Amino acid sequence: MSKEMKEPTPHDIATLAHTLAHDNHTLRTRMQSFAASEPIFIPRYDLPLPVTRELAHQRLHRLASQNFLSVFDFETDPLKIFAAHEMAGIMDQSMATKMTVQWNLFGGTVIKLGTERHRELLGNVDSLRDVGCFALTELGFGNNAVEMETTAHYIHETHEWDIHTPTIKGQKYWISNAAVDATWAVVFAQTFVNNKNEGVHAILVRIREPDSHRTVSKGVTIQDMGVKMGCNGVDNGKLFFDHVRVPAENLLNRYSDVDRRTGQFSSSISSRRGRFLKVADQLLSGRLAISSLCLGGTKVCLTIAFRYAHSRLCVGPDGKSDTPIMVYQLQQRALLPLFAQTVCLNFGLNYCKRRWSAFSLRAHQQYQQELQSGYKAKNKDGHDDEAEEVVRLCCVIKPLITWNAERIATTCRERCGGQGYLSVNRFGDMIGYAHAGMTAEGDNSVLMQKVAKEQLALLQRQHKSKGETLEQWFLQLGRKTVDIESLEGLLALLRLREAGVFYELGSTLESKLAKGKPLFQVWMGEESDTIQSAAKAFGERVCFEQTLDIIHTLEHGPRTTLETLLRLWGLTLVETYLSWFLTRQLMTPQTGLLVPQRVRDVVASVGEHSLALCGILGVDERLLFAPIAGDLGGWEEYNRSDNHGELLEKSQLDTAGFKPHNAFGRSKL
Repeated sequence: MSKEMKEPTPHDIATLAHTLAHDNHTLRTRMQSFAASEPIFIPRYDLPLPVTRELAHQRLHRLASQNFLSVFDFETDPLKIFAAHEMAGIMDQSMATKMTVQWNLFGGTVIKLGTERHRELLGNVDSLRDVGCFALTELGFGNNAVEMETTAHYIHETHEWDIHTPTIKGQKYWISNAAVDATWAVVFAQTFVNNKNEGVHAILVRIREPDSHRTVSKGVTIQDMGVKMGCNGVDNGKLFFDHVRVPAENLLNRYSDVDRRTGQFSSSISSRRGRFLKVADQLLSGRLAISSLCLGGTKVCLTIAFRYAHSRLCVGPDGKSDTPIMVYQLQQRALLPLFAQTVCLNFGLNYCKRRWSAFSLRAHQQYQQELQSGYKAKNKDGHDDEAEEVVRLCCVIKPLITWNAERIATTCRERCGGQGYLSVNRFGDMIGYAHAGMTAEGDNSVLMQKVAKEQLALLQRQHKSKGETLEQWFLQLGRKTVDIESLEGLLALLRLREAGVFYELGSTLESKLAKGKPLFQVWMGEESDTIQSAAKAFGERVCFEQTLDIIHTLEHGPRTTLETLLRLWGLTLVETYLSWFLTRQLMTPQTGLLVPQRVRDVVASVGEHSLALCGILGVDERLLFAPIAGDLGGWEEYNRSDNHGELLEKSQLDTAGFKPHNAFGRSKL
């Protein structure tokens, strides 16, 4: 297999761009073309916080007016939801965050957990006539949300719920859309029926009245969380409820309900923890949505940095400024492995989206059949291997994508020097958005704990059924000849590392527990490094495997180009984990010494064609906006005038399609 990368043709780039995009190609083109034609999407920077929020809100309205996506796509084509998120992430990630709250967390939860009595509200989601928020997280209960303090007591006499915030720690916290825009909240609360705690359920609560003044509803207190380190177009708020009464029908009752006549609670899910997992299920698609919008931002960063690195001339062999900085090995070594990693993680995300979408559609079909038959099946206890695998995939891909987004935004900023530090060149915004993604819908490292725990349990079950231990599995893989020259050999090394880390984790747990150490102490206090490594090894192996599967469907130029990128990522991973292979004597020192040079060789091969390779990412150059990317006449032309770091002068604001008020009659800002 050749290691020299041939110059990709426009056809090769177009084929790979189409393959990487995966689905909804027409939608992707339409959304980018629309945004490129709408001046309101031109970035603005020196704006007060209220105006920054209003701009994100109005951009979302412009997108909504085109019917690019619908909350009902969850029942017909969920992949369309994620494609729209990636495109929105290219345009404005504050707007994209508001999108994911409206269509996925709010609308998606109502459509997934609600029944016919809630369908009327869904009609207002797509038009933004009703803006919603997702009130799950509490000040004192982030990663342990099942222990939240907000209560919902059922009152049989009036058939209502009494929603209450009992303590400061019980306030709903970081609630996107709440500070300004939302009229409804999906509130998660400990539900009490006949003084018995039936677990966490989701209840619709109006938080603002449908009047022209957008009056805060009685008993509801909303506080603005103010300026953040990024994503300031999103109006995050805190919510308090002082015995707010809502109709009992506001309970999202697909799985649980209260009988109006008898006042008795019933549920198709037997355990309280099972009910929480079911009502929080929309976080899974939320992780895919965040991954998609962060991936869009990542592609923008790479495209901007690559274009600048090819246009910015610095010192050459003769001491003159005549050499593009992308020629330097320093620049290539910093950017090209991250480019290859992004492409491969993208293929991994495509796989995760397919698996979740197929599973979600089957669940919807089952629900429709139950409606028609009048029989609701009980949720069975025990292992559902497919469902558990989908959960692991959703939980592992978000950390990989968002960590990659932050690293790329930071690296691109640095490798673009002082120009990268200007807000107008967009890296600063992307760093802030990536940090938001790393802890939204589950802290990345906590999610990786969940992945490691569940993957370890699965592996132990699988290999026990085969009559072997994890150690035997690991040793069997370790007997294979190490090959760093082929893609199959690199995959074998990633599989070997995954098996080895999980074997080490399992054996360490077994040994320490046998000595009487509590599981909590071992898991949370002693083995965190191994836990994180195991989950990451699992996720990276999945993404490598999926990219290799795609390669087998391609021919000629596109195939060899993607092979080179996958080889670069695989070698970079082996280089990163070289000490692990060497200290366990799974690789000879002689082979280990070859790895860094192999990485440098492939980097040099890719570097010759790096500008053309940007086309794989599929970003419409009209949406780059950054002057250093050659937009609006290029960085040299941009600096002819005193522009105050803006793309538009303040006097051009109104002609850019943005006025600091909206159609709902909110007061002018």
